Amino acid sequence: MSGRSRSDIPRDQALTAFGVTLRRFCDASGAFGAALVDAQGESVDYAGRVDPYDIRVSAAEWRLVLDLALACRSLNWSETTELIVRGPVASYAAIPLTEGYALVAVLPPRSFHVSPRAVAEAVREISVEAGLAIPRAWSDARWTRVEVDAGPLPGHRPKAIWREGRWHPFEILGRYAPEALGHRESGFRGRLDCGTDLTLVREPGGTWYADGLPDV
Repeated sequence: MSGRSRSDIPRDQALTAFGVTLRRFCDASGAFGAALVDAQGESVDYAGRVDPYDIRVSAAEWRLVLDLALACRSLNWSETTELIVRGPVASYAAIPLTEGYALVAVLPPRSFHVSPRAVAEAVREISVEAGLAIPRAWSDARWTRVEVDAGPLPGHRPKAIWREGRWHPFEILGRYAPEALGHRESGFRGRLDCGTDLTLVREPGGTWYADGLPDV
């Protein structure tokens, strides 16, 4: 893929590997902004269309709210894996990581959902980069955002996946029933030209994810 990310903003610090992951997460999920925050409320890095100061403040505030939720014994929220708060101006998502870190996202107004595949990919990349244990809730999720050459409607049948600088033909072996997927999603089981079987899912916004993609 080329060109500027729709989440590019003027930055006030050097871009780190965490910022790259957060930028991809914003592009894939539609989040206005996202930040990686530590247990003290300090932002490690950020991305998105939100002012750097504002995203840092939001990340610190929602890190605190997440702490309160996890400590709320009366509601038994200690095993919370994702906190989403819906609002008329902006919505927010806070996802706890290990060792007190958290992924905080600023979502569009009245949103009450963020792609679990986008979250799973971001959580995995951040955890590996930071040397953290992957949270148990996301440890089995191996979704990776991919570029797919797909046919037109109806169906959006995938024909090839862009990988390692070239298109790899994708042979469809079967299609997932609608009830096995989310609203307006399409899913396919198939095989790459290297012989690897994997699952492809197209989310409503047109983003494709692969599960079972071999390591480069």
